[in-house]
Amino acid sequence: MNSLKLIALNFTIPIVVGVFFFLLNIYQTYLSDYILSIVPFLFYLLATIVLVVSWHFNRTKFIFAILPLILFYASFSFLPQDKSRVVFELFSFIYPVHLLIFLLFKERGLFTLWGYLKILLFLTEVGIVAWFVEFPNQLLAEILGAKIFAFNLVPLSDISFVTGVVVLLVMLLLVLFGHLLIYYASYVVILISFYLGFYFVKYPHALEHSFIAIELIVLILLVREAYRLAYFDELTSLPGRRALIEDMAKLGRKYSLAMVDIDFFKKFNDTYGHDTGDEVLKMVATKLAEVGGGKAYRYGGEEFTILFPSRELDESYIFADILRENIATSPFIVRGKKANKKIFINISVGIVQSSSKDNDPFDAMKRADKALYKAKESGRNKVVKAK
Repeated sequence: MNSLKLIALNFTIPIVVGVFFFLLNIYQTYLSDYILSIVPFLFYLLATIVLVVSWHFNRTKFIFAILPLILFYASFSFLPQDKSRVVFELFSFIYPVHLLIFLLFKERGLFTLWGYLKILLFLTEVGIVAWFVEFPNQLLAEILGAKIFAFNLVPLSDISFVTGVVVLLVMLLLVLFGHLLIYYASYVVILISFYLGFYFVKYPHALEHSFIAIELIVLILLVREAYRLAYFDELTSLPGRRALIEDMAKLGRKYSLAMVDIDFFKKFNDTYGHDTGDEVLKMVATKLAEVGGGKAYRYGGEEFTILFPSRELDESYIFADILRENIATSPFIVRGKKANKKIFINISVGIVQSSSKDNDPFDAMKRADKALYKAKESGRNKVVKAK
């Protein structure tokens, strides 16, 4: 289960964007007529930017999040009132389901088998809406107009509201237990923004404000995703070597630095396989992320680095030894075909205090690395201080 702190951090930016445009919709009378007149053009401009950037970064889920909004807005704006009403009713409960399905699809490119399936699904949705717009159906009208609640949800239909609540609950479960929290939290706010725009559709520019908020959330998500890929290790979710190098450049004169290595990891990989080895790396990384007084990075392979800014060696040693003990006493379950096996993972640590003799933190890292090898030579599962 994801921590409440991590969930709150991932919700902060999309919520700020959503609330800003909600307030903008309420207080739009304070805006000049010129600004309001360019809102529709701003929607199309941002949509184009998001599509181009999503294409560049091969993020098809964002492409399929924005394309339906463009088609809906164009048809809702230019079709006759009776047909635009049908588009409104259909889109209000198809889009949330569409959003969830494409959120769950893995990124495997557009011009692949999975990409073609996405395109086919999207075209099927467009075809269904176009068919019922052109050929109205009495049964569909009765379903869309069915009353489920005693309270009034106009202009939303009750079926649309139920669909939205179900999709929202699924997304909230993903927020609590999913590993792609950066996506799930943003999509929750996107869904809420979408329904607010539809509920307040009679307000001038309510739809545009809602859709622009969605576009900005997606655009910010693209930037955050690019940053995550550049600075964080994909497997362990710890900051990677690039982040380590930048943070080392920011260190002051006083700091401690530790090099960490998983004991007998190659032997473990050879015995249980690389998939299980990856799970061990994830488990160790989770413990490292909780280290007191410092920040952990994946340096490469089974090796990690911990920076302790402004910390004395003895103080950092205590934190490192608590970490070593925590990992050593945490059982890891190897799942087998016949039975599961409980094993324990150990780490060795070399730790060093910054010195005036070091030209830069990389010199301190070399000394920590030598201390790490001493820890291994003296029996492993130890923390050794460098001289």
